[in-house]
Amino acid sequence: MESNELRDPFDLVAAALSCARDSLTMDSAMYRDHGWDSFGHIRIIAALEEAYRISIEPTDIEKYMSMAAIKELHSNLMLERNRLA
Repeated sequence: MESNELRDPFDLVAAALSCARDSLTMDSAMYRDHGWDSFGHIRIIAALEEAYRISIEPTDIEKYMSMAAIKELHSNLMLERNRLA
């Protein structure tokens, strides 16, 4: 993976929830899919922070309760990193 590329968010969430990547869709969300409960959500947030080398403020954790929101985070980070490259 090149330095300006980021790991696929579907792969990260699937690993955090111990589910198949193909079972996740843009409609997947907390309390709706694959054991994505509060504990699963903390695992997802930790995975995002580690993989993307970011810090998600406690007040922002609730923003990322769906794959759509996580995908948007990924897209925004990619735009930012490509702009800086």
